[in-house]
Amino acid sequence: MLQEKYNRRIFDEGTEDAIQMLSHLRSNVLSPLNIREGDNVLILNPDSVSLVEWLLEKASDVTVGMTEDYKDEMVNVLSMLPNVKKEIIKDIKGTFNIIISLGQLVETPTVLKRLLSAEGKLVYALSQKDRLSSFTEKLLDEAGFTDILSYRVSPDYLYTTEIYAEDYKGGGAGDYLLIAK
Repeated sequence: MLQEKYNRRIFDEGTEDAIQMLSHLRSNVLSPLNIREGDNVLILNPDSVSLVEWLLEKASDVTVGMTEDYKDEMVNVLSMLPNVKKEIIKDIKGTFNIIISLGQLVETPTVLKRLLSAEGKLVYALSQKDRLSSFTEKLLDEAGFTDILSYRVSPDYLYTTEIYAEDYKGGGAGDYLLIAK
């Protein structure tokens, strides 16, 4: 279990970076996706080892898609994932039924749509403070996504404990999870 695997290390290091990279809570934001055996997942520039390992436990195939900058800057994350497929985004040839981008707009929805299978889902988890949700929804619409589900996640997308439908009145503040088909 991922929680048991990393809790001791998080406690020993005692840093925010260790929590962010190793916490099992990082996967909570993706629970509405119901990732399972048979899914082919592309995660873009992940900042969490435990999140990628959680995906490996759930999906049949997981690929880390990277920008050139990420490849050079995130050696610590990549070195902890020796058995995971890694590809530069612009060099990826196949398609995926789930593409995940957490915390940033790594690539435009138009580019990522070409990497999605016909029934695939493009997923963004975005910080409310960066005000990217409305902008991203417009980009998704322009890219031809016709079904966009929007959720509020609380307290944030990093350590989600609650997920609300966007129109839920009691949801309060929180970050956004967008799932586009």
